[in-house]
Amino acid sequence: MKRFPITATLCALALGTVPAAWAQSPAPAATESAPAAPASDAPQQTPVAAPAAAEAPADKAAQADKPKEEDKPSTPEEMAGTSEVIDTTPPPVVRPKIAIGNEAFYVKPLLALAGGIHVENLIQTLNRNRESRATTVALTRFGFEGRLGQYVSFKSEFERNIRAHGSGVWEGTASFSVRDQVIRLQRWNATVEAGIILDPASVDYISTHVADTLLADKYTRDPLLYSGFNRGQGAQAAYDWKGFRLGFGFTAANPLSTSSSYQVGGSFGGGSRFWERPLGNFRNGQPDDDLHFQVLSPSLSYTHELFEAKAMAQVFDVNYQMTSRTDPLLHGNNLRGNLLLKLHTNVGIPLFITPFFNIARVQNDVTNSTAGFADQLLGTRYTATTFSAGVDVNIQGRSGVGVQFARVTDRSPSFIPATGDSPAVEPVTKTAQTYLNIGGTYWFTDDVALGARYARYQKKQDREDDEIDASYFMTLRLLL
Repeated sequence: MKRFPITATLCALALGTVPAAWAQSPAPAATESAPAAPASDAPQQTPVAAPAAAEAPADKAAQADKPKEEDKPSTPEEMAGTSEVIDTTPPPVVRPKIAIGNEAFYVKPLLALAGGIHVENLIQTLNRNRESRATTVALTRFGFEGRLGQYVSFKSEFERNIRAHGSGVWEGTASFSVRDQVIRLQRWNATVEAGIILDPASVDYISTHVADTLLADKYTRDPLLYSGFNRGQGAQAAYDWKGFRLGFGFTAANPLSTSSSYQVGGSFGGGSRFWERPLGNFRNGQPDDDLHFQVLSPSLSYTHELFEAKAMAQVFDVNYQMTSRTDPLLHGNNLRGNLLLKLHTNVGIPLFITPFFNIARVQNDVTNSTAGFADQLLGTRYTATTFSAGVDVNIQGRSGVGVQFARVTDRSPSFIPATGDSPAVEPVTKTAQTYLNIGGTYWFTDDVALGARYARYQKKQDREDDEIDASYFMTLRLLL
């Protein structure tokens, strides 16, 4: 704590070591009992002061009732361009209806269920013998979140994965993963978080009506990951002022500790991508630990009633051989920008329209994986650009339709050594992937929705046949 005086101060305040601060926001029990004695004594000693004493509890009671409005369902304006499954909003200050505890100290459950039918149509694949199929899908996320007073909140969430074609139920084959595991300190418009965190500035704006499988399928998940979506181990701090949010995040661990490592391109260990490398060699049931990945993420966001905008830089280093001191570090960066508009109109029925635009460009060094050229970097860097855009049209509350298009293009270098009179060259392989989603959502209740979606994927790569597939989803989902 000596090295982090600001964090130590926030911890002390959050745990209630400064009585004066806690006195400014007394617990509901104190609010109700403190005025009682003066009110009963007032008629006997100071009749003139009685009305003032009577008004104070009423005002405080009214103020205590106001925060309970936060327990209402999220409005389309609040959820515009995002989704409940990637919502970074802290739990409400006042205890929600489904919770255990009192008004200031409580724990509430987290539950997200999605299930339905997925029809997969393989139009063109590299393996021409593969067949299309219809599959039932199921996904569950569960955990809890809550508050420990005014300044401390927390969240712990796990997931039973969707798996491929329903392969995650029988004979213990279900795959579980850990999602957000965060403790949060807040005061003076500042926020400090640590654990497994989600950086809100790293989340692209999306169509809320294509999140029927909770963004767990490749058509909605992969564009987010390529653009630098960051959920993982780390710490982050932010400061809010008049709509602006200045943020800074830090992660330093194995590449599998954060989803932001997905954006790193090039060949690592036999042609695999960076995030795949630790999975290639398991030791005592654990992924390979010879790689180290660290990323710094400054960001600036602005929220207005008519639009939202975000800008972010992710600067990262890769050490691909922690067991060697001779290998060079790989440096890279990702520059991101996001814009969302919030438009209200009326064409006989009120409409809420939210067009959005996202762009990200990453570049990083690439290792020379050719035999005899160990501990060398290629002269050509890996580059990739992720572009996405779309629009949501909310027709009745949160119900409506949405369209989302994404395109990921990259240039990945390789190496051919010199032979005879031919000099060494670094040919570049170009790849373009496109994702299209068209979906609709109808909310039966505040917590249960019916979704339908058409999705299409196409991949074009130099010297390879195109890959094309389409999918149709019909799902029910529950979000508490």
